[in-house]
Amino acid sequence: MRTTSDLGTPQSAGRISRREVLKLGGTVATTAFAAPAILSACGGVGGGSAAGSSKTVRVYWNAGHNYDAYKQVISQFEKDHPGWQVKLELYQWPDMRTKVLANFAGKDVPDLIEEPGGWVQEFGRQGKLLSLQQYINKDGKEIGFPDDWQAYTVSRNSINNEVYGIQLHLTCILVFYNKDMVQKAGITTLPTTWDEFLDAAKALTKDNVYGVSLNQDPSYSWPWYVQNQVQYYDPDKKVITMDTENAIAALQFQADLVQKYKVSPVPVISNDYSGPQKLLSAKRAAFILTGPWDIKPIQSGSPDLNWGITQALKQKTQATTAAGTSLMIPKDAKNPDMAWDLLKRFVALKTEIAATKEAGMTMPRKSWGTSAEIKALNNIAPFTEGLNYAQYPGATLEATGKSGAVSDLYKKAYQDVIYRNQPVADALKEFVAAANKAIAQ
Repeated sequence: MRTTSDLGTPQSAGRISRREVLKLGGTVATTAFAAPAILSACGGVGGGSAAGSSKTVRVYWNAGHNYDAYKQVISQFEKDHPGWQVKLELYQWPDMRTKVLANFAGKDVPDLIEEPGGWVQEFGRQGKLLSLQQYINKDGKEIGFPDDWQAYTVSRNSINNEVYGIQLHLTCILVFYNKDMVQKAGITTLPTTWDEFLDAAKALTKDNVYGVSLNQDPSYSWPWYVQNQVQYYDPDKKVITMDTENAIAALQFQADLVQKYKVSPVPVISNDYSGPQKLLSAKRAAFILTGPWDIKPIQSGSPDLNWGITQALKQKTQATTAAGTSLMIPKDAKNPDMAWDLLKRFVALKTEIAATKEAGMTMPRKSWGTSAEIKALNNIAPFTEGLNYAQYPGATLEATGKSGAVSDLYKKAYQDVIYRNQPVADALKEFVAAANKAIAQ
């Protein structure tokens, strides 16, 4: 979901919450600036000689993404390039950002960086990243780029028609549900529209069980907006456009689920995004909106739960929001050619499939989505369809460098509506005024 991350939903690239870390598959650091784990291909501690060697490819990676599939890629890379080593440094997202900013300032950068979303635009527009276009022109056809990637991941990582990042992971939000509850309520067809969803939620709300559980995290509200064809930011007029009739209707529908129809509990105020997942697992909620990051917690925490995943809803259109991470090479990288060779291996189809089987991570390649191996995975297969119509609603705002400030303002508006029952039109009008003031500064 990094989650955002920006996570593909309108979040700050510089403010990484616990939910964003987990949506991207990471874990939360227990200290403000945790020391990174430095690993070689076999997972051991890297020695001082590697750090000082000119034949070392330095890689910054999210600690939650240290999959065996990627360790095998590194091992093969080192075998194919005798004398070269990969120094893999594992960070939590906030710690990585602190490190990256210091590296850019000191012009002592790694060769390859995994980023949580938004950093490609931010640092690329500051002239701190290497354009990958020269590599794409040479190797693009060989690796299937850009044709085999979801188109919106390519545009999000491009600046002035040049590619500065390659999508590594791609997730989206779909509808998870309790099959037994739905069947017991006599619902024979899963809801596909807002009206059908509301009817189902009403039928399922009884005996201390809710039809749906909304999330306190405002990033989960964005599928409703894109389903109602709401434009978050107008790049031509350079303004936030969230005070429209469609935007008001989208937030009003969510508020009504909680306050008017009472088919969703009031979300618990917390930095933990997992409340709805826990209610689904405890058989206290029939529907939740979430992504592949909640599959493993459900499976491990409630192995006997009879549950499934269905597609995103539609109002004016069927849509949902995307999230995920990308790979980028700093402009001052010492070994950009070797970094590109390693990048190609990380994003190879066979590596994507291996990482999905290992960790349940979903991926940006179209051929990943059509793979028989992936379609055979019941809890992953729905995402192969959902990713085809997922969107990055905050992509155009990222390019302004003001997404963080705007995200904080939207969070206040969302919580004013959900928790304080402020009229939706008033909350969004105040948000738009404050957001456009922040953008203009």
